[in-house]
Amino acid sequence: MRKNTIWAALAVIMAALLFTGCGRTETAKPAVSSSAASATIKDVAGREIKIPVRMQRVIALNSSTFNMITAIGAADSVIGVNDSTQQTEPAAANKAVFGTFRQPNVEKIIEAKPDAVLGNTTINPTQVKQLEDAGITVIFFEFYLPSILLDEIHTLGKLFNKEAEAQKYADFIMKYRNLIESRVKDIKSEDKATVYFEGYGDYATVAPGTGGDELVNRAGGINIASQENVKYPKVSAEWVLQKNPQVIVKTISSNNRAMGEGYTAEAAAKSLYDNVISRPGWNELAAVKNNKVILLAQDIGTTPEGSVIGMLYMVKTMYPDRFSDIDPYEVYKQMKKEFYNVEAKGIIVYP
Repeated sequence: MRKNTIWAALAVIMAALLFTGCGRTETAKPAVSSSAASATIKDVAGREIKIPVRMQRVIALNSSTFNMITAIGAADSVIGVNDSTQQTEPAAANKAVFGTFRQPNVEKIIEAKPDAVLGNTTINPTQVKQLEDAGITVIFFEFYLPSILLDEIHTLGKLFNKEAEAQKYADFIMKYRNLIESRVKDIKSEDKATVYFEGYGDYATVAPGTGGDELVNRAGGINIASQENVKYPKVSAEWVLQKNPQVIVKTISSNNRAMGEGYTAEAAAKSLYDNVISRPGWNELAAVKNNKVILLAQDIGTTPEGSVIGMLYMVKTMYPDRFSDIDPYEVYKQMKKEFYNVEAKGIIVYP
């Protein structure tokens, strides 16, 4: 009888231990999967996206997105890019190419089976559906509008589990954004510099809703195309002459192979500059007369880097007395070294 009692007691103890052990195992697993399942982000198109469980094989289809992925230390997760990103981003030089900026190679992407595809809203909706039907997560980023840039940086950080690195980059941007704002906020409307901001093409300018317009406004200037009713209007020579801007800012595409990181031949940049200021009638413009014309490399145009460096060059051109203590190229060198792990070398502004 005594033996039966002992064995019964042992059986109860063993059952209790087994139940407790199983309980620990079963509660741990759901906790992790539940957390992962609830992790979502909102992309630039306003879509709620469930973060993929893995983000180790990603395809980035625009250069600004890849630029920011590099800045937060997640470039090793990118297995491929589009053609222009491979050409303009040094860290993408050895990445596989999956089509062009506007026409990604959907079949090749599906074959690669990435964890996610990161592009911008110019991608054809039909192609987006093809990718999503194949079980591939598609997430939209832009990274050219200063007004939403910080939100996008934080979203990217969350996506790659690089939130601390994203915050560090955001802090760097805010440091100089706040500096600029504090120094131009007391300029009266009548004293603000009027600015003609030109894109890559001749007489292709920017209106409200664009990155270029935001850069001008945040730099304390007045965009002479602010009343135009399309985002990227094509204007005429006569229109510019009539507006007579006090400052001219032109962005130079990397396709010119004259300006940007890695380009150091000043003669090529000078040739572009001379072509701009020698346009018919431009010798009469206030900007040309007062040497207030600058060329910005694509690298520091409407890009994440441009939201700091491009803007610093612009405000220094508009209001040199207020920014005499700031050397934008020194800030650029710091930015390249701290976030991109490279030594800056190239003509990013001219003259």
